[in-house]
Amino acid sequence: MKQSMNSTEKGFTIVENMLAVAVLAISVLALGQLMSVAVRQNAFTRVETMSNAIAQEKLETLRAAYNKELETETASDDLTAGSHGPQMMTMEAPTESSMGDSDFQVSWTVTIAGTRKTVDVTVEPQDSNELNSDLHLTTIFVP
Repeated sequence: MKQSMNSTEKGFTIVENMLAVAVLAISVLALGQLMSVAVRQNAFTRVETMSNAIAQEKLETLRAAYNKELETETASDDLTAGSHGPQMMTMEAPTESSMGDSDFQVSWTVTIAGTRKTVDVTVEPQDSNELNSDLHLTTIFVP
């Protein structure tokens, strides 16, 4: 049987196919890298959000103690000048989540100038993730 090549028949050569596979492979690797970055950023944002919630909660507790000080004219131990803490706090993961609970260390510093009290709250994530960083929130209590 004789095979003849008709010049009107067109197709892809092996080189063109290999080039297309190479471009596809590079695209898939780039998408994989992008997914990895997205997962790490999501974890960082999760910890940052929890740190912020814990710091806000601590500031609200200290604000309540300050208001009680003003009402009763009795000083609160948590609002004396100097460093306070650390306290360990745990944020529980949602029940439907596969994430574990997260631990945080909370400390605060109170500076008194006249009737003003400046409170700086620091929250440190205790997970061994290098992306985690300390969060500092500062507020001023004025009568």
